[in-house]
Amino acid sequence: MKRMTYVALVLSLLLVGARLTEAVDEFQDLDTEIGSVEERRLIVQLNEQKERNEQQIKQIEQEKIELNLLRGEVDKKLEELNVLRREIQQLLAEKDARELEKVAQLSQMYNKMDPAQAAQIIRQLDRELAIGILGGMKAKIAGKVLANIGGEDAATLSAAYATLKED
Repeated sequence: MKRMTYVALVLSLLLVGARLTEAVDEFQDLDTEIGSVEERRLIVQLNEQKERNEQQIKQIEQEKIELNLLRGEVDKKLEELNVLRREIQQLLAEKDARELEKVAQLSQMYNKMDPAQAAQIIRQLDRELAIGILGGMKAKIAGKVLANIGGEDAATLSAAYATLKED
């Protein structure tokens, strides 16, 4: 039993000694590797640069996270804008349909009017509205109205009416 304890103690001392020797050798290797003051200064500078680089990497990672959050917010806003755009387009289409319906009703009213009286009113209307009304009227009555408008106004409305029919 004493002998085993002695063997264990010797082995422990050898192990600790070997580790101590390795540590001293490493220190001496390090000391011989970094022998000059210039080499030590360079190593210090490299270590400082390494720390700065690590800080920059952390900062870049943080900015990347912030950019991803902002990208998410921008995507959300874009989707909201697209929804609003579609709603506006739908409302405009509904408005256009109502306007076309109103113009058709006006055309029917002007069909029933005296052509001279209709010409006098149409001459004072907005060009687009006048064209719309003439376009919705019966061709024979529209011709009589244009004849009563006369002159340059009739020519302008006729030309615009012709391009409207081509479209």
